[in-house]
Amino acid sequence: MANATYPVLQPMRIQVRQNSPAEKQYYAQSALPKAWPMPKAIAPGISPAPLEDLIFHGGRVLPQIEFQNVYLGDATSWKASDIDSIDRAIDLAMRDRSLNNVMVQYFPGAAISCEMRESFILNEAKPQQLDEADVQAIVKALYVDGRISRNDLPTTIFNLLLPAGSVLKLGNSSSTNGLGGYHGSLHFNDPADDKKRTLYYSANVYSEIRPDHSENGIAVFNRPWKNVVATLYHEINEFRTDADVNDAIAHGTNDFLGWTSRSGREVGDQPIFAASSLDLVFQEVQVATSSKRIPVQFMYSNAVHGAEGPIAEPHALSFS
Repeated sequence: MANATYPVLQPMRIQVRQNSPAEKQYYAQSALPKAWPMPKAIAPGISPAPLEDLIFHGGRVLPQIEFQNVYLGDATSWKASDIDSIDRAIDLAMRDRSLNNVMVQYFPGAAISCEMRESFILNEAKPQQLDEADVQAIVKALYVDGRISRNDLPTTIFNLLLPAGSVLKLGNSSSTNGLGGYHGSLHFNDPADDKKRTLYYSANVYSEIRPDHSENGIAVFNRPWKNVVATLYHEINEFRTDADVNDAIAHGTNDFLGWTSRSGREVGDQPIFAASSLDLVFQEVQVATSSKRIPVQFMYSNAVHGAEGPIAEPHALSFS
């Protein structure tokens, strides 16, 4: 019988020695019999990446959450119109059914909701830069001084918003070299009763192209406030799907993680890495409760193995 050649577009079904002629002949020509179908719902221009699907590790996920925006600096650090635009847009985004139809796949059997607490300006000197220790100190001070409500702390995230020009740092990274924001948690003993408290927070850059043409944060949209909203949307959704990531890092265990990929990426991460152009996943979308489009960053969807924008109905998924 004549030796059959290994045709193109056929899966591997043999074992070959690494770097052998057989490997070169067969491995290089292996492929799926049919091209991987492009799901219609995936963000245009993004290829499906099923190995990036999120895995539930057993940690806390939060189908019902609250958030509060805290604007750092004082009244001279912010345009009132920017604050109004940011608050309105992120509130609409977190309440929008079509956007939540993507996120609900990570909360099987639960209804999801998100309520916004009244935002406020900190009324302190504009920070030149903040690292995570500074962020945690601010959040703790807000609690101790009674400037934030002590109700429902386990399901509430406090978003610190940096004003224009302020630099955010995390370890050796900063917003001047691409950092847009991050979320985390802080454990401490309440000085009032010595009981342990946990506060959840995010830090968010006023991402913009500066007058010297340098970029601070992730400046995609034509207005910096829109970039702030996209970062908030990213961080709040990662809080609800992976609240205790800081504890996982501190203890060196997966047990605290909620939904992350095999490589430790959260729901907002892979879409940024995978996009050939960020405007594929940073887009202004129509929501049902407003005539104006709002800026968001698309989240990762296991259902389409990639970034997904708003959809009319949730995916019918099996979580057996």
